[in-house]
Amino acid sequence: MKKTFDYELVYNYIFKLINTKLNDHDKIPSENTLCEKFSLSRLTVRQGINKLKNEGYLYSKRGSGNFVNPKKIIYTISSHTTFTNEILKLKKTPSIKLLEMKIIKADEEISKILDIREAEDIVYMKNMRFVDDTPFLYAEYYMNKSLLSGIEKILPTATSISKIYKDIYNLKPKRDKSEIDITSTNYISKQIFNIQNDLPIIKISTKTIDKNSNKTIDYCYSYFRSDMAKIIVDYKENIA
Repeated sequence: MKKTFDYELVYNYIFKLINTKLNDHDKIPSENTLCEKFSLSRLTVRQGINKLKNEGYLYSKRGSGNFVNPKKIIYTISSHTTFTNEILKLKKTPSIKLLEMKIIKADEEISKILDIREAEDIVYMKNMRFVDDTPFLYAEYYMNKSLLSGIEKILPTATSISKIYKDIYNLKPKRDKSEIDITSTNYISKQIFNIQNDLPIIKISTKTIDKNSNKTIDYCYSYFRSDMAKIIVDYKENIA
């Protein structure tokens, strides 16, 4: 018979609450309450709570306690995926906030990716994407300015990057290549997403091209909260 560790009593109790009684963002019982209920030490109770945090069921607010994470958002990556459309399909509200934008010189690595001359002007942009006002996706863009003249004047009020490409610049954006990685960058999780626990971050590097000219429009690093996102890669278009 499998031995049950003390912290698993706390884990199983809270897990059942999450699945039967608590809603998204509801606060779970305090550590003191759980210590008294199970006659366990604070260290043991915290071990059970931390396991739920690491598995993405809970998140912390400094000085406020622990809360139920919303169920994961299924985000599909295909050659034509757009953030706005994916979130609207889930009957949730997408929004975007510009964090930084500037004109920089392309270094050797970025110039090769964008297929432009080294030191050529490009647009560097950071933004945060929200789902129902919750930070969900942080992105860093390197944009081919030669295809996007004057875009720096448009981006501050943009609600959809792909819509700008299509409607203003008559481009046909298509995801050409994506690389997926898992990172535990504390700066991203704690400073950007304001998450207290060390949450793994899903990093996706994406190259977007214009389907008509085959020229590279942008290269983007996207960082998804692993406690909120479930990534699905759709290869249907590549099946003969």
